[in-house]
Amino acid sequence: MSQHEHHEDQMLIVRAKRGDSQAFESLVKKYQKPIYYLCHRMTGAHQSADDLSQDTFIKAYLSLRSFNEGMNFFSWIRRIAVNNTLNFLKKRRREKPLGEREMRITDTPGASPQEMPQDTLQKKQMEKKFKEALAELPDDQRVIFVLKVYENQSYDQIASLLKIPHGTVMSRLSRARQ
Repeated sequence: MSQHEHHEDQMLIVRAKRGDSQAFESLVKKYQKPIYYLCHRMTGAHQSADDLSQDTFIKAYLSLRSFNEGMNFFSWIRRIAVNNTLNFLKKRRREKPLGEREMRITDTPGASPQEMPQDTLQKKQMEKKFKEALAELPDDQRVIFVLKVYENQSYDQIASLLKIPHGTVMSRLSRARQ
């Protein structure tokens, strides 16, 4: 994030804290896609990701008064999203009968396999297998994999975000990659 973007976010936060709902709405518009994609990669389900990203922004709005204006807003909201999604995944796991999984990876709508060029078909099959493998990872490994690979976070950033030791991040990421 550039210095200009950080300053712009800080101005919006100051206005939002004063009750300017348009300012907070601007922050939501700016960050809703990355937060949705983060939640989607962690859950593998559109509806869950949609609900979780909305819930993330509601929690952020309700906690805005406690936001330290020197902090990076996106880092703060990402932490809320990760914690929110991890809590959702834990709750879902507790409520499910053994052996049952909600993670459904749907095929991308579009052309039938017969209409696709061979390389496109192979790419779609590989993407599907990758998504299925990601969905099968334990939650603690999946979140670290998503943060490292998709969010390009450093080991230290992930350790800080999840409040776990640096070595734990490295070992879970290694297991996820295997």
